[in-house]
Amino acid sequence: MSAPTITRIDQCRACGGTHLQQFLNFSAMPFTDDFVKPEHKGSEFCADIPVYICRDCLTAQTQHNVDVGDYYEDYQYSVGASGKASVFMRLLAENLQSKYYPGKQGVKVLEIGSGDGEQLLAFKKTGCSVLGYEPSSMLCKVAAEKGIPSIQGLFDENSVSALPADFQSIDVIMLSYTFDHLPKPQPFLASCRRLLNPQDGLLVIEIHDLEKIIDRQEYCLFEHEHSIYLTEQTAHTLFEREGYTIIDFDLVPDEDRRANSLIIVATPKTSERAKQAVLPRTPKKFQDLGFYAETGQQIATGIAHLEAFIAKSTAEGKKLAGYGAGGRGVMTLAAVANAGKLEFLVDRKPKQVGLLVPKSHMPLVDIAYLAAHPVDAILVFSYGYMAEIQKELIPLGYKPSQFYSLLDVLAGSQ
Repeated sequence: MSAPTITRIDQCRACGGTHLQQFLNFSAMPFTDDFVKPEHKGSEFCADIPVYICRDCLTAQTQHNVDVGDYYEDYQYSVGASGKASVFMRLLAENLQSKYYPGKQGVKVLEIGSGDGEQLLAFKKTGCSVLGYEPSSMLCKVAAEKGIPSIQGLFDENSVSALPADFQSIDVIMLSYTFDHLPKPQPFLASCRRLLNPQDGLLVIEIHDLEKIIDRQEYCLFEHEHSIYLTEQTAHTLFEREGYTIIDFDLVPDEDRRANSLIIVATPKTSERAKQAVLPRTPKKFQDLGFYAETGQQIATGIAHLEAFIAKSTAEGKKLAGYGAGGRGVMTLAAVANAGKLEFLVDRKPKQVGLLVPKSHMPLVDIAYLAAHPVDAILVFSYGYMAEIQKELIPLGYKPSQFYSLLDVLAGSQ
């Protein structure tokens, strides 16, 4: 990957205002998927991640854009092999079909950031006509093997012309953890509105919920790849401004969602569905600028708890490993001073065995390596999949008492 360039901005990504106030900063942070070979250790991209709140619309965001074209072309992350993720994708597709398009065949679904095609495969099984738009060439190939057609590229306001004629009017546009990567959400929302069926089209977006990020101290979700962080309230404000009405925040029950999931179902204001509008339920504290000033100390306390847990475990002579090489694992470790005390980072589907995790530089290994090199404790970063991880590793001789959830550690309860 060529060296990324950083461009600073000075306007709110959501409303265009200039009254921005920094409330967090993370020093020298890497990309989440920029694993390096041992001989290239230390050459990976790292830069500060300051986070701001807009004093006009209260949208949390970064104020720097990183050129990520080459990075996403080689992107490989996927949760398709997870049983929990598969259930979630199936429920999302089935619930959307049964609630909004009962009995209708051939509903046109475009997923932007479609990855390996697993979510579109779930829609296809309900009788939908599907198309993906994905920047990673490798993931496009995986999707094609599943019978999911994809257009390779980064979707922007100019991408509409690249869509085939039968997808110039679309029933559902779907984004899963892609919308919060967009540097310019306003023109993107305008493009989607032009594509959606004006009578009953739906824009379905799954993003990380800022309310949960702060309440759980999940600082690992502040990434270079993410541009904005929404609550139900700020999503409501943004979407209303851009010509949409939000009609659903509860498409999939909380217990069936992935770890940090805010699901937004919106429709053009011209749509017959707009009369189903719902109100946001964000706590009032998120409207107080003073609350954001306190957030930095709360997150610093969580990092201190994690460092203390690592120090205590290793001082007792325990071998400690991490589990989960997605963004949670990589970014959590990048902010921890003593991350090097962990033995290695395990993943069910590592990008490539033998690589080093960016910045923390611990070895990236697979489950077979963990079986051959047992540890005393496993810190689970991908806590939403804890039950699956335990089920897979207990046959290797591990006990439930050896697994520690990242959330519990950040809260200081371990």
